[in-house]
Amino acid sequence: MLKNDKKLNYEIVMKIDKVIAALDSNLRREILKIIAENPMTVMEVLEKLKEKGINIKYRETVYRALEKLLDAELVEKYYVKERGLCYKLSTMILIIDLAKGIITTR
Repeated sequence: MLKNDKKLNYEIVMKIDKVIAALDSNLRREILKIIAENPMTVMEVLEKLKEKGINIKYRETVYRALEKLLDAELVEKYYVKERGLCYKLSTMILIIDLAKGIITTR
């Protein structure tokens, strides 16, 4: 195996690890479900969580969860003039093939 192949394999493994770590949270998975409906701001996500009976005291908790999802490239953030920063899913379908070491999105 060439040095570049090892580096590429390492990068793939690290990306898979980030995705799995990001999904290893009930809160983050619930946030993904919420923003799958519509892109939202942190405050809008917080309100939806409260409507679902999920008790979150601090906006920062939602912000940190969204940033973890952003780092794993599961969500994107963008600026909307009237609303501020919004978050949306970067993909609707995510397939992790552990045998091949690949992540496919659709």
